[in-house]
Amino acid sequence: MKKGILFIVCLTALFASCIQDEALNPEADILTLSFTDGCLRAKKAEIGNDYIVVYPKKNVDLRDSAITHIELSEGATYQRIEKPSQSDTLFFIDVTSQSQAYTKRYSVIASYFPAVFDFENWVVPTSGFLYENPKEGSLQWFSSNNGAAIAWSEFSKPKEEYLIRETSQAVSGKKAAELRTMAGPGKILELMNIPCLSGSLYLGGFDPSTGLTNPLHSTNFGVPFNDGKPLKLTGHYRYKEGEGAYINPDGSENSTKKDTCSIYAVLFKTDERVQFLYGDDIDTSPNVIARAALNPKDIKRGDEFTYFEIDFDYDAYATPFSWEALNNDEYKITIVFASSHRGQYYEGRIGSALTVDKVELVYEVEN
Repeated sequence: MKKGILFIVCLTALFASCIQDEALNPEADILTLSFTDGCLRAKKAEIGNDYIVVYPKKNVDLRDSAITHIELSEGATYQRIEKPSQSDTLFFIDVTSQSQAYTKRYSVIASYFPAVFDFENWVVPTSGFLYENPKEGSLQWFSSNNGAAIAWSEFSKPKEEYLIRETSQAVSGKKAAELRTMAGPGKILELMNIPCLSGSLYLGGFDPSTGLTNPLHSTNFGVPFNDGKPLKLTGHYRYKEGEGAYINPDGSENSTKKDTCSIYAVLFKTDERVQFLYGDDIDTSPNVIARAALNPKDIKRGDEFTYFEIDFDYDAYATPFSWEALNNDEYKITIVFASSHRGQYYEGRIGSALTVDKVELVYEVEN
């Protein structure tokens, strides 16, 4: 009897010890972030690995606005660090994990839509990798560099070896954006096969959590836009088709199939269900209001830059444009460039290259 009681006591002590010794959460992530109502054009802040992008309404300085809600990793704590200098970064948020072993600093960045995209400024958008994406004023471009970095898993790969890079061959200024189609890593952990990677540049965001499981949903198209009714997308491009065979999604080659690039913009309406468009619905979503696209058949090839001017087509879509919806911050827009027209399906000609510069969104202002 005494042995039985002793066994139960020891078992209870062991169980209690296991509970006490359970590892504390080492994660230090921000999951959601909200400010005072009426401060932002987009309902949700866009949260990356170590940055948060917010879209303030005109004449709103978020340095003076309170954080009304923040959701962190289990057990984590945070501290808001004010940044006195005037820049795109409004302030920092330091998050410390429950285990106290790890602290991550988030930069909170205010984003506004620029007048012209000239691709003069390039920054490293994600810590740990060396690739760069262009940044226009406070608006950050995203690119297939983000997904390629995950696919290649080469942290030390220099920026010149990525799909999108700066080039000195520009229409104006000192720099332009060059997009290239390159060989992919092939099979990745039996999850997927990536024989070919197309260079793509777009306005929106990137979700790394679905980069390998659902890559079409890792590309989040759209940034808030309420400046006016888009009329035209203009700019300059230069396109050179890659040499050799066309690479199909399964890795097979087609020596006769031609490649071409993509240049287009999409205006769409957001709601509780739709905050972004993705690679699998950007052409078919009922939320699309208008689209401006350069016909692939009209793409010119060669060493010289070509000026383009394409109108937004509103008549082809069922949802009409509304000034009220625009003024209520319900619209988003994306601009997309790709070195291979079907690059989202991991196909194209290796070496296809698209260079773009001096891009402008022309829009009508109310009244």
